[in-house]
Amino acid sequence: MTDLHPISDRAWMRLTLLVIAAFLLLRLAALLLSGFELTYDEAQYWAWSRHLAFGYFTKPGLIAWLIRGTTEICGDGVACVRAPAPILHAAAAWFVFLAARRLYDARIAFWSALAYAAMPAVSLSSLILNTDGPLLFFWCVGLHATVLFLEKPSLSRAAYLAATVAIGLNAKYAMIYLPASLLAYVLATADKRPLLRSGSTWVALLGGLAGFLPNLIWNAQNGFVTFHHTGDNAGWEKIGFKVGKIVEYLVGQSVIPGPILFIVVVLAAILGWRSTKPTADRLLMWLSLPILIVIGVNAAFAKLHGNWAATAFPALIIFASALLCKGRWYGFLKLSAAINIVAAVALAVGASLVGHVPLPERPRQLHRLLHWSDYGDKLAAAARAAGVHTVVTVGRPMTSETLYELRDSGLDVRPYLTPGAAPADQFEMTIPYQPAAHGPALLVTEVDPATLGIAPERIEQLGALDTRIYKAEGGRMPIYRIDR
Repeated sequence: MTDLHPISDRAWMRLTLLVIAAFLLLRLAALLLSGFELTYDEAQYWAWSRHLAFGYFTKPGLIAWLIRGTTEICGDGVACVRAPAPILHAAAAWFVFLAARRLYDARIAFWSALAYAAMPAVSLSSLILNTDGPLLFFWCVGLHATVLFLEKPSLSRAAYLAATVAIGLNAKYAMIYLPASLLAYVLATADKRPLLRSGSTWVALLGGLAGFLPNLIWNAQNGFVTFHHTGDNAGWEKIGFKVGKIVEYLVGQSVIPGPILFIVVVLAAILGWRSTKPTADRLLMWLSLPILIVIGVNAAFAKLHGNWAATAFPALIIFASALLCKGRWYGFLKLSAAINIVAAVALAVGASLVGHVPLPERPRQLHRLLHWSDYGDKLAAAARAAGVHTVVTVGRPMTSETLYELRDSGLDVRPYLTPGAAPADQFEMTIPYQPAAHGPALLVTEVDPATLGIAPERIEQLGALDTRIYKAEGGRMPIYRIDR
């Protein structure tokens, strides 16, 4: 059926910007109103941002630089630490629009941008800062750069793509999938293979690797700890095929964009469905399906990391939107958008109510985002009462949260590293507690100090903090005084 009143490209653009702005304002408001405190990963990234570097124990350095930028503007409050998340996802949605408009048209581009902004995974990731936010932003910019380059190859467009990949690699190493997928697409597409004879193509494919250099130098200076951690995290030291993990992986991936869009792409891949522009479809499938397959293999044989395939979804949702924009399937696209929008609004409103309405005791995992400021106040008071200036923690979660909560207390927070043990995180590597240098301290831990190798004559239990953080069994967290 022909549309008697077609919407102009400019109108689609304005509508897209309006929708993106609405999502951004909703999520920023939720961050400002919410009583959810920082997760220990977020607190860790904040602590990194106090000491800027090109790398850290588990990740490249970009996320710390982003947090430092926002906190320099609006302070160290929770909302300000998390502010990059919704801003980056809003900007990513715009680049999804730009890429989809080049590949198809403005109508499909609008639905693609809406699909991205309303994806359940994006709705959650916009309210909790993690490295996927910066990664997906640069991936979407890189997707736009890829489309421009393939449309009209030139050195300037190659440099655009290379620069995007270079910066994105400092968000997360998974950015490397973009030039790798592009190379696979060019090799597999007969009319694109001549591009391999052009210098600009190799700038586009390999130029971004320059982004590895700052982090590579940092790793060389620090025993390549990030590379070792990434390799360990993949879990290939214990290989074994697990059918159940494949099912779990596929179910998890379907939640990221919403089940309708995911099922459409899976069926399209199996049944060979295409839109009116099969060349564009082919590109998007090469920029999404190989990533899903590679991470799926890792899930089947080693560890399951559902978010490792996140970069597949910008291209995937554009492809799905193009397929569903056909007349008879249009209703499914609208239904998917409606479901995801309702979920996004519900999540934002729910988050904004935390701290203003009573919350259930369960699930217990809720406590991971609550009560840390209360813990910090009581811990600071206990340290002063004990007459010490150093607080010692055990494990990355407790160290991260304690560093953040005691940031203005004047107390020195340091992790305990068992003598002879290798550091297991950034803090154990850079600021471990050393009795001779740091003197008496207050130790806070839920584990038995005897297991830490502390001589009994050096430690005295002072009682326990009454706190409801998730580490506190029965609402009480033991505290001890350590002497030299």
